[in-house]
Amino acid sequence: MTEAAAAPARPLRRDVAAALLVLVVWLVPISEGAIQAAPAAWWPTIVRDLGSISCLFRHRPESVSYYFVQVLRSGRREWEAIDERAMFPMEPFGYRSRFDRFMERFGHRSDNARLDLARWVAARDRELNPVRSPVVAVRFLAGAQTIDRARPPAGRWHKPDPAAAPVRVLSSHDLREGDRKDMSEETGNLR
Repeated sequence: MTEAAAAPARPLRRDVAAALLVLVVWLVPISEGAIQAAPAAWWPTIVRDLGSISCLFRHRPESVSYYFVQVLRSGRREWEAIDERAMFPMEPFGYRSRFDRFMERFGHRSDNARLDLARWVAARDRELNPVRSPVVAVRFLAGAQTIDRARPPAGRWHKPDPAAAPVRVLSSHDLREGDRKDMSEETGNLR
């Protein structure tokens, strides 16, 4: 038997790198998720998604967040609510639309994400309503409904009426070509 044949083969560098990648990107977040119900917030979103363990809730939410989008049309002075069911027809997350999910994950934190969504809302509104006045500004509203332990919600959750619910303005975006300014200073409660 030769000396080279008796020595075990060393792992290739790419195999070691692949093993480390799996360990860091998947096994560590999964382990952390098993202990804490979800990977830590400092992990990138994609890693948190891959490492989340569904149906494992250690902490009960104290409130339910909800979001609205309103538009200002050319020649008008009043903000009007859009038909979210027409604008965001899919409800892949139970009774919440893709708009609700987007705002929960990204929109409530990111001005750039809301600006991109505002531009999309204006363009999509033009496609759906070509005869109506074009949208010149979009604003996003947010609120939260406290969950009462004595009377927990029963049945399907419905988003409250924006006129009756306490909401605050997250941001307003002026989409006119000559006046491309963010109207974020218009924040606070609407009531």
